[in-house]
Formats: sequence, C-alpha cells, structure tokens
Amino acid sequence: MDYDGVAYKLLVWLMAFNFGVIHHWHVSTLFENERHFSHLSEIEREMSFRTEMGMYYYYYKIIVEAPSWMEGLDKIRNDSLSQYPNVINADKTYNLFPEIFAGMLYHNAKSMGLLGVPECWQVERGEGLSPITSCQGLSVPSYFYLEVVWTFSMLTGITLFLYATYLSGTIYGGIIAALSFLFNHTECTRVQWTPPLRESFAYPVILFQMYKVTMLLDQHKRNHKNSNNNHFNWKNLFDCHYLDIILATEICLYSWQFSQFVMATQVIALIILQWTKIIPRELTLQLLFVHLIAITISILQGLVRISSLYCCLVINLIYWNVINSWMENIFGRKLALLSDICLTIGSTYLFKSGIKLSHDYNHVFDILKSKFTNFKNFHTMLYTCSPEFDFIQLETIYTISKTLLLPIAIIAGMSVMYYWYGRWKNMKYPLCIEAGVAYNGLQTCAFIIMATLVMRLKLFMTPHLCIIAGMAVGQRYLLKFGIRNTVLFILLTCAISFHGVQKLNEERQFHGEYSNIEQEQLFEWIKSNTPTNAVFAGKMSVMANLLLSTGRPIVNNPYYESKEMRDRTLRVYEMFSRKDPASFYETLRKMQVDYLVIEEGLCYGLGNSKPGCKMIDLWDLNDGGRTKKLGKRPLCPVLYSGNCHPFRRVFANNHYSVLRLDYSTYVELKPNIPILMQS
Repeated sequence: MDYDGVAYKLLVWLMAFNFGVIHHWHVSTLFENERHFSHLSEIEREMSFRTEMGMYYYYYKIIVEAPSWMEGLDKIRNDSLSQYPNVINADKTYNLFPEIFAGMLYHNAKSMGLLGVPECWQVERGEGLSPITSCQGLSVPSYFYLEVVWTFSMLTGITLFLYATYLSGTIYGGIIAALSFLFNHTECTRVQWTPPLRESFAYPVILFQMYKVTMLLDQHKRNHKNSNNNHFNWKNLFDCHYLDIILATEICLYSWQFSQFVMATQVIALIILQWTKIIPRELTLQLLFVHLIAITISILQGLVRISSLYCCLVINLIYWNVINSWMENIFGRKLALLSDICLTIGSTYLFKSGIKLSHDYNHVFDILKSKFTNFKNFHTMLYTCSPEFDFIQLETIYTISKTLLLPIAIIAGMSVMYYWYGRWKNMKYPLCIEAGVAYNGLQTCAFIIMATLVMRLKLFMTPHLCIIAGMAVGQRYLLKFGIRNTVLFILLTCAISFHGVQKLNEERQFHGEYSNIEQEQLFEWIKSNTPTNAVFAGKMSVMANLLLSTGRPIVNNPYYESKEMRDRTLRVYEMFSRKDPASFYETLRKMQVDYLVIEEGLCYGLGNSKPGCKMIDLWDLNDGGRTKKLGKRPLCPVLYSGNCHPFRRVFANNHYSVLRLDYSTYVELKPNIPILMQS
C-alpha cells in the first residue's frame, strides 16, 4: 500500500472539509449580521425573504406545517393559490426540489427527536410596536431551512478546494483558490444575502458535476494514451464517474431552471474539444448520453422542454456524431469534421426553431437579442432595467483586479499555454494538451461571456477564476521557469492577502437589522380584514411575500420565467399604464381579482432608476407612445390617491395602498306570495 499517497489524499480531504466548514460559518454569520435574524419575529423573518425567495419558502412552510411529508407534497402538487384560479403542480412549475428535500429532512429529524428544544426570548421593538417572541434552533422551521442552505454552501467550499487542488496538482493550488474565493466573496456568491434562491442549491452541485467531468476526461486520456481502443461502450455509463455525473446533472435540473443553460455551455465545450481532437468522439458520445439520460428523466417530470436549446443541442450532437463516425471512414476526417460542424449548428437551429411546444424561455433569447441590437419590449426592459441583468460593471473588474484574482488567473492561463507549447515539441498533438485543463479553460471562457452580458451570472465566472488562479502554483507549469512552487505560493498568499484581508474584514464588520413596518402593517391588515379566499394582485415581489405571510390567493408572482406569468403580470401592470380606470378594472375583473395592492415607490417612479426605466416609460414603449401622444395621464397616481371609481381604497399607509374591486351583481327577487296588481 502507498501510505504516502493515502496520507496525501486524507490531508487534501481534511483541508477541503475544513474550508467547507469555514465557508458554512462565514455565510451564516454574514446573514445574521445583516438582518439580526435571531431577533426578528416570524413574520419579519418571512418578509426578509424578498421577491421569489418568499415564494420558495412558502412551499417549504406548507410541507413542514403539514401533518406528514407526503401530505405536504400533495398540497404543493395541487396548488390553487399562486396562479389563481389555476390549479398547478408547483413542484414542476417552480423547481421545488430543494424545498421538498428540506421538508423531508425536517419531518424525518422531527420524528426521530433530533431537532431539540428551541431557545426563545422576548424582543422589545420600540417605536410604539408590540414586543415579539423570537426563537432559534433547528426545531424552528426557518432555522432548519437555512441550515440546509448553509450545508450546500459548505459543499461549495469543499468542492472548490478539491477542484483547484486536482487541476493544479498541489494543495497550494487549493489554498490559493480558497483564499481568492473568500477575498472576493461578494463577487462569487449571493447565498449570504439570498439563501432561498435556486442558485444557492444548484450551484454547489453544478461545481461538483464539472469537477467529476474534469476527472473523467483526464482518466480517459490516461487509460487510452497508448491504445487505439476508443470504441463506444455502453458499460462505461455504469462506471461510478458517469453515475455521479448523471445524478449531479439531474439534481441541477431539478433545482434550478437556469441549470439547463449552464449544461448547454458544457456540451458546447465538450464538442469543441472533440472537434479539436483533444478528446475522442466516443468519449463525447458517452458524455452526451449521460446528458440525454438526465434530460429524458427531466422531460418525463416536466422540468425540461424538448424544445429547449439544451435538449436540441444534445439530440443533434448525438445524431450527427453517429452519422459522421461512419462518414469519417468514407470521406476522410477533414470533410467529416466540416460536415460535423455545419450539420450540428444548422440542425440545432432548425430543430429549435421548428419545435414550438413552449415559449417559457423565449425571454432569455429576447434579453440576449436586446444586448446586441436595438430590440426591446416590456419584458426585456423589466429585466435589463435591473442592475443584476445589465452588463457587468467596471467595479466588478476593478475589485477582482485589486485582489489580484484576475491577474493571477491570466498568468496561470499563460503558464498553461506555455507548458503545452513545451510538450508539443516532444509529443504529438493532441497528446500535449491536458483534456481536463482545456475543458476548464473553455468553461471559464463561457462563464466570462455570460457574466459580461448579464452581471448576475458572475457567480459562475468568479469562482472558476479562483480555480484557474490556483493553477498558478502548479509545479509542472513552473519547471520551465525554474521557480519553486512553495516560494511562489508564499509570495502569492501575501500579495492577495494585502487587500483581501481588508475586504474580508469590511464585509464581516457590517451589522444591520431588518425592518419593514409598512409591509408588516399591510399583511396584518389583510389577515384581519379580508376573507381567506380574497384574491390579490400587485407588484410581483409583494405578491410573493403576501402569499407567504397571509396565505391569500394571488394572480401573479415573481416566477417570470413562465410565459403564463409574464402574460398575467403584463395585465396586472396595466396599473402603471395610461389606460382609463374602467378599462383596467375590467382587466382585473376577468382575472377574478378582489384586491389590488399598489406600492408608492413603483407607482411614482421613486428611487434611482435608470433613464427610461420607470414603469410608465416601459408602458409607453409597450404601446409605442400612442396614449402619451393623446395626452392621457398615468393611471397609477390616480389609483394610489384613492379617488378612482370604480375602485375603492380600503387601506393606506406610508408605502402601500389597497384598492377593493366592488363588483356589481344582478339579483332577481322573487316574492313567495304573488302580488296582484289592480288596475
């Protein structure tokens, strides 16, 4: 037995686990520091999960409050409140695997008596507000949910360290990646601010999946380095690496609707490696079949559409790879390669364009179209007016440059290229190329493009830059320069810590406390003064929290990826147009709305919105400025003021106004005793 090898592996795993624990502690304390979550009332905790986070937590709440996990699951699969009056399977519609999984863990832990007794205290809130009782501990559902999130973030830390250590070939690479991740934390993740978002659960698994793909590429190249036996073998799909990749891919697709676009970039990276002969066609086919298995399961569950780019790409790549493997023997490699590229791109485009089974993700391509052309509509503007969907900010580039992450990653990339050049002199192409490293280079480039176009997607780019930066201390890349990696590791650690430690301290020294008294007043009034079946409409983010905290039916919510929800929201957002009140009233009446909630800030265009990004601007764009030319005034300020027949204002505070729709009903009275009219 190679005891040195075993000891090294144990050391790597121990250090990876320790970094995972540190990251768990880091994000959980940042979250507590920002909100003072431990001293909030239950309704304040729910309100702190803003926008779609509140909706996801609502379904977790349903499961944990149900008598059993199965009863809770049945309730969310027959949901009549989030898209009233439709009854939907919320599990399939909203990717609720994380909440279902967390709910199952909660019920199992509760039945086994593992949750313990909560620790409670009374909190005086001042400002004339009544005191509240606040509890913490795993038996408190919100704390249990957060603990699941922090555990997933621990998986991110563990995988990141293992990933960087593997690629660099040294523990030093794992440490550089881990430190870079912590020193650029706000550029790497949002989990500490937005725990219930899908990325909090899916990204750690995506990272793990890519790590396993990297290992598989290298393993295949080692096993077939001096062999011509590259035939496709179905048995390989039952290898532990392939099974890990299938499971991880499936969890990603179950947890986050955007995962399919990330997987599409992986498929593109793999096919580029095949076209450049870095990996054989047979290995590409095996990995494509892995994706196809995951896609098939997801399609059967209704989570991935057959018309999606990811699905179309995988199906066409498999088909043309099989065809071209035969053509290669007849027409030669160069002609087969040209055919491969042209037919794959052309057929994928035609296949995607020809199948119109769903329009749910058309807005993604509309957003991309708006980035490169003058195209814009109401939906794209609603996205791109938000900073996180704009182009990447120069501040982000400056930050990752100041902490030396970007320069070190660039130097690492150049070192790898120089190392490959040196190998090329002694070894034939493509043996000089490291398949796993080449894949990660392509994957990082894809993430950089994604982050450049949509700032929110820097959560993919920055962690991968950390992994690439770890390769700067790989000994094999330093041999040509005569530099010892231990010396370089010490120098780089000191260099990145100069600004990194200061940035980390600033992040940890921030302390705040969540408070939203006006919204709390709104929800308390709704619970006390409206029927439990009263239907509400309003701003998407407010509707999600209203559903969570009051349990009232809503007609629109923040799940804007659905075409159904985009259409519903467009109708509700007529309140920001220049239409007349009677016309808007009729729109809401058809949607069976009882109450309309209006937020002052959005209504009057308050805040630091970009030029052309006020709601009235979006509506002027939507109707081509027709109603503006007619001199019609904005509807929302009239509604908010409360003097707008046929609406009736029933609640108002400093931020919100609630209007009731008083429907007129025709009633025919029939007396029991006939009345005789005398002439």
